[in-house]
Amino acid sequence: MTERLRQAIVDGEVELGDALSEDKLATKLGVSRSPVHEALTALEQQGLIDIKPQRGSFVFLPTREDIENLCEFRRMIEAEALCLAMNRGRDATLTALKAAASEMREAILAGDDLRSAQADTAFHGALIENSGNSYLINAYRLVSGKVAALRSHRSTASIRSEANAEHFEIIARFEEGDLPAALGALSNHILKMAKRYDIEPSLNRATAGRAARTPSLEHLRPLLD
Repeated sequence: MTERLRQAIVDGEVELGDALSEDKLATKLGVSRSPVHEALTALEQQGLIDIKPQRGSFVFLPTREDIENLCEFRRMIEAEALCLAMNRGRDATLTALKAAASEMREAILAGDDLRSAQADTAFHGALIENSGNSYLINAYRLVSGKVAALRSHRSTASIRSEANAEHFEIIARFEEGDLPAALGALSNHILKMAKRYDIEPSLNRATAGRAARTPSLEHLRPLLD
């Protein structure tokens, strides 16, 4: 249940800032209210859900400052991951990076937004997973859901194309074994996210949306497991 709701947020099946009714979610997913409550509580720990006493549960809605802080954290974590991956698993990392960037390019050409967002996530995940450091991997998981959700919710065709061009630049520097250049390319790429995804919700969307709006859940698929 937790993973199903997490994926719904990450893939854009529900909107950022939406109020989530436990009763409606339970009905839509064909389960009792208890597992829905447990899932929302677990997702709060991942930063994907905001639970407001006496108000309800809401999908996270980041401010510009939130996104800037998120990018700073990503830059530190991913830079260290790149260094470790180059030293510990250069060939495997390079193969995974190329596969993800190629997949993203194909998805962009096909106009498949979700597939391109997932490939983008896979690209950065390749650096993290190949770092060989379990503490670093676990630290990244604290924000990976938020980052993936922002890719799905706030990315555009032009943003995706620009981002993937930067992916190929990172790959080129990584393949050359030029660590400083690879780190520079990665750092610039991540910090650009703060500008690309800093779309501020309108005042009406931020207030009325978070306090009262509930999603139609029309695109939320039933729970299959």
